Amino acid sequence: MKERGKTVNLYAYLDYRAFLRDWYEAAKHSGKAFSFRAFSKRAGFHSPNFFKLVMDGSRNLTEDSLAKFVVGLKLTKSEAEFFRSLVFFTQAKSHDEKNLFYKRLLQSREFSHLKSLEKNQYEYYSTWYHAVIRELIASPEFDGTSEWLARKVHPPIHPDQAEQSLKLLENLKLIRRIGPRRWKQTSVLVTTGPEVASLTLMNYHQTVLSLAREVLPVIPASQRDISAVTLGIAKEKLPELKKRIQAFRQEILKFVSLEEKPESVVLMSIQLFPLTQPTQK
Repeated sequence: MKERGKTVNLYAYLDYRAFLRDWYEAAKHSGKAFSFRAFSKRAGFHSPNFFKLVMDGSRNLTEDSLAKFVVGLKLTKSEAEFFRSLVFFTQAKSHDEKNLFYKRLLQSREFSHLKSLEKNQYEYYSTWYHAVIRELIASPEFDGTSEWLARKVHPPIHPDQAEQSLKLLENLKLIRRIGPRRWKQTSVLVTTGPEVASLTLMNYHQTVLSLAREVLPVIPASQRDISAVTLGIAKEKLPELKKRIQAFRQEILKFVSLEEKPESVVLMSIQLFPLTQPTQK
């Protein structure tokens, strides 16, 4: 959208306060007089500096004040719908709430086009079997068909889901085609931008835990190893404990990294979280 001659693309943002800062700077340097007071008058606010308070994070927007911002920013109908979702995504307190409004942001064609990589990363972490399929394409048994992948994944998925997963992995450059029905893994890692990193990773961990609840009762004991240990530990030792877990994880990755013909795909989950309230000092 344009404000006084300079374009500020609303759909390029994942934080509405950052958008407001850039919008204000564009308006201020457009060659025409503009101020917080002028915006407040146009939007219908009594406070002349409400825009600045919101922009700086001192105030949140409500349904009522959000509607006034739509008027003050001169947003179109589609921009207003996107801005509303962006506001509540930025202000969300819970994971579920943030997830809800991020999905609404993805419904915008303009946003999905600009943020296509982040959209794919979000999908990758929100669905458990994408990582499994990436491993399965390296299997010597893989015949190159989505039907084989769908049957091999446990719990089984539909061939259409396997086909979409291949497309997603290729778009993320996690695999590349080397023949009509042959694929090869790449060394590219999936990383997310800071705005959605915690959201996507939380989705992944929740999906993994949900999958574990579903499949563990039907997996033979000979094919699984489940253990849990509850520890009493001094607070200052927690960073060292985390380092040892990370070192163990790297050791496992190194152990399997040279495997050229994997015969099965397994999921190893290591969890560490407090079971007591922190001591108040």
